[in-house]
Order: sequence, then structure tokens, then C-alpha cells
Amino acid sequence: MYKLLIVAFVAFVAMPCFQAPASARVMESGDAAIARQATLAVVNIATWKIHAPTKPGEAPRRVKVYASGFIIDPSGIIVTNKHVVEGAIDLHVIFSPGDRASARLLAAAAMVDLAVLKVDVGHPLPALKWGDSDALQIGDPLLTIGNPLGIGMSVSAGIVSGLNRDLQDTPFDSYIQTDAAINHGNSGGPLIDHDGNVVGIDTALYNPEENGGFIGIGFAIPSSTAKFVVDHLLDPRHPKLGWLGITLQDMTQDLAEALGVPYRTGAIISAIDPSGPAIQAALRLGDVLEKIDGVQQDDSRAFMRSVVMMSVGTPVHLTVWRDGREQEITATVAEWPNYMMGGGMLGSKMAEAMIAKEPDPGLRLSPITDEARKQYGIDPKLTGVLVSSVEQDCEARDLGIVAGDVVVAVQGGLVSTPEDIRLAVRAAHQEHRPFLAVLIQAKAVARWVSLSIDSPGS
Repeated sequence: MYKLLIVAFVAFVAMPCFQAPASARVMESGDAAIARQATLAVVNIATWKIHAPTKPGEAPRRVKVYASGFIIDPSGIIVTNKHVVEGAIDLHVIFSPGDRASARLLAAAAMVDLAVLKVDVGHPLPALKWGDSDALQIGDPLLTIGNPLGIGMSVSAGIVSGLNRDLQDTPFDSYIQTDAAINHGNSGGPLIDHDGNVVGIDTALYNPEENGGFIGIGFAIPSSTAKFVVDHLLDPRHPKLGWLGITLQDMTQDLAEALGVPYRTGAIISAIDPSGPAIQAALRLGDVLEKIDGVQQDDSRAFMRSVVMMSVGTPVHLTVWRDGREQEITATVAEWPNYMMGGGMLGSKMAEAMIAKEPDPGLRLSPITDEARKQYGIDPKLTGVLVSSVEQDCEARDLGIVAGDVVVAVQGGLVSTPEDIRLAVRAAHQEHRPFLAVLIQAKAVARWVSLSIDSPGS
């Protein structure tokens, strides 16, 4: 199941989906006031990313990506997902009134999918407050706000469908499940409670179809985790995360009976890092952890979260079931060794090289043949260039361009060959124009779309 989870930031991989729409809670009168206020502090995030070649011999492509984020401090501190900034060439945010600003990455979390950006606009910005995700209960009302499919700021309503969901993404997963719509492009946007506070950060959606959209199952990082991580990242002392050097798995009833453990909760040690503090504390494979500092922990992820939040050098008292009895063991929390190198942004030299590289819109073009006219039902009188295929990961797909469409004109000039379009893209890139106007004839209608050419603001 979890292999079919889709991080929600990639607006351009969305495609038409003919499944029945997922039903969610109908917005209530109080939701409108909360949404109007909260939306002022939510931003769209636009960035260029590098995508590896899909076939041998092809060059990497740079593609336009949209995601979401929200302001947590009037000085311009913005929270989003880490997967939004990974591999990014540059970052821009678009505020709800439509203003744009360049953003810089302050920090990205080591394991949790969170990152912090900063914009400088010369005046205070509206900001959202953290809510208490630990107080959430199944059925509580929620709103989600973000930039689904890159179409602009959108609000949807739902409820808490589940808590402490394990997506098998990190050892610390405790996702909120919601039926409030989370689609591609919503990543990094806030999940809002009935008081207008942030109780989660939209991160993933589930769909059994690889290219499908939202079907009523979305996931958000709880604010209790997010606030700790963000405060940690913004701390000028740069404190490190706590680590014991053990791998845990949840206890099951069968394991408990096999080991003679009276508890059905807790976690059993399945691996020990030879360089970690667990070895020094004489912890063993098969030890069952029941409590940390006297507090019962329900599962392996709860143990890991508790340790991560401890200060490096802190002694931690573990209640362990071993050899048929409880034992008390003290270990010293060490520094978590796995940090994200470079914070997820590309190095300046590679970024400059990719920005200088002529972009590939992701369209595969060919002349219109009699066979193509028959296959796609193209009007015999229509002239232009056939879209024979669209790359899986490209802005054109998000704009709704599909195989069988015809490119009629570019920048107001009629086109008749694929080379005409390539030359127009090259000219726009050389002139540092951010967009290229393209007239697309689909089966039912002709429409203009704007393809991104240069990095935003260039």
C-alpha cells in the first residue's frame, strides 16, 4: 500500500482522473471566516528542479514545480516540506494578493519532511499560529489550504480520519489522516483547526493509481512534531537531534507471548549500531523497551520521537524487559549522525549551469500526418504541430496538454514544424522571457497556455 503514497508537491504530474470524487465535510459558516484569515498567511511556492533522464543518453531536464507553504513569523519565516526544496535551483513564493518574492532556504530537517524558508519584503507579514495536534480527536473538523495542481490558492474542508498513521517513511511517523482534499501542489500547506491554528502540514496523499489525484486519504505531519522541528532548525545554537543507535519494531501479541512479556505495547530492538550509545549501555538485540524516564511508550515510533527530542548528552532511563524480568538501564543520548547535506538545495555552480541550459517543455512533437488525423480526430483543415506525447514530469502535463493536441501558434506566430517551436523556446530563453505563450487546439476547444522558460524573476 505505502509504495503508492504520493508526495503532494508535484503539481505537474497530475493528470485527468475519472474516479468518483471523494466526499468530504461540507464547509460551515464559521469555516469561511477562518479560511479568509488563514489564507493571507499561506503562500504558493514556485521553483525549478532537476529531473534525471528517463532514458539512457538523455540529459537531465529542469522542470517547473509548484507547492505550498505558510508564514509563521511576520519577519518572513515560512514552513514547507523538505521534498519541496530538495534538488531546487531557486525558490520564489507568491502571496495570496499575487505579489512575488525570492526566498532562501534557512534549514531542512534531517529526517522529518520539513524545511524553513525566509523572505525579505520590507514589511511585516500575516502569520499563522501553531495549534495543538495532540488534542485532536477522530472526527474533528479541519481545513486545508494550498496550491493544488498549481491552479492557485484553494481551501477545502474535512475531518480528522485517523491519527498516528505510519507511512513507513521515517522512524518517527505519526501522520494525521484527513479527508480534506490534499492534491499535488498542496505539499507544505497548513492543516487548520476550528480556531484557525495550524495542527498539521500537508505532506502526502494516497491513491492506488500512480498518476491519480485525491480520493479522500491524505496525510499531514502533526504540529507537535513540526513545531519542535522548526524551533530546532531556527535555534541559532544549531542543537543536534538525539540518537541511541538502535532500530526498533513494534511489539505484537505473538512476540509478547514468545518472549513472556506481560505488555502488548512497547518496542523490541532489532538492530544496534556498533558506534552508538546503545552498545555502551549494554543494550541487546531482543530487549523490549517499555518506558523512557518512567513514561510508557505505545510503539517504536513513540520511542524514537522521545529520544530525538532529548538534548545530546542527556542520560535517559530505559525500562527494559530482559530474561523474564524488568531491568533499568541508563544510556546517554548522542548526536543523530544523518543530516541532509547542503539542506537540499543544489550547489550554486550546478544551479547556474541548469538555469543557463535551454529548458525542455516536456512535449514530444511531430508533423501532423494523415494517420495522426485519423487516430486523434484532427480536423483536416487544422495546421500546426502534433503533440505526440507528454513527459510524465513536466509543467505541460499539469497544464492539461495531452497527446493528440495540436500546437497552432507560439507567441502569436503560426507554427508548422517541430523546429519552429524549438526555435521559439530557444529565442525566449536567450531573451530571458519567463514564459512562452502557446496556442493549443484540443479536441473541443482552442486555448492559450503559458509555458515557463526561465527561472522566476530572471
